[in-house]
Amino acid sequence: MEIEIRQGVASDAAQTTPLILNAAQSLLTSIFGHNKNKTADGYLSHAWALGGGQYGFNNHWVACKGDEVLGVVTCWHSKLGAAFDRATLDSITSYFTLDEAMTVLMRNQTVAINLTPPINTELMIGHLSVAESARRSGVGSQLIDTMQARAAKLQKRKLVLDVEVSNIPAIRFYQRHDFVEESINKGFIRFSKPV
Repeated sequence: MEIEIRQGVASDAAQTTPLILNAAQSLLTSIFGHNKNKTADGYLSHAWALGGGQYGFNNHWVACKGDEVLGVVTCWHSKLGAAFDRATLDSITSYFTLDEAMTVLMRNQTVAINLTPPINTELMIGHLSVAESARRSGVGSQLIDTMQARAAKLQKRKLVLDVEVSNIPAIRFYQRHDFVEESINKGFIRFSKPV
């Protein structure tokens, strides 16, 4: 399949938000989606449009065929700094009320404590998701290849990612792409692949 992979833009939100949510729906909903008026989907769309931080378009790449977004992935490394963290926090506090934001941050912390951030030699990928209509057509593989090239450009030695132990299709996908299990920590498997 002939696709273009490019950095995300704000106008991709309607197509990327469901994909990101699909990558870890139960996890993201448990963090962001407990208010009937403010959902995980709504927050992700809001954060995407702002651009910065963990869920913003500046930190995502999309696989497109024409105007249709077929897949999405993000990556981060150890040197993103305070501006990245502030942008993520700003996206939360500008969507949720102060009390809701505090609850979201506490929920997020209970998950984050079980995840290991990337070290200097690693590029971490996440939110990898492919539209149902484009699965098994090479889109996911091309997104992985793009992240592999980005890791090489940033002089990283390996790609890493965390997958929920219950996400068997994702585990099998990464194993097919030569990722190996490094560790298991409280419901997540850390996979890695040399660059």
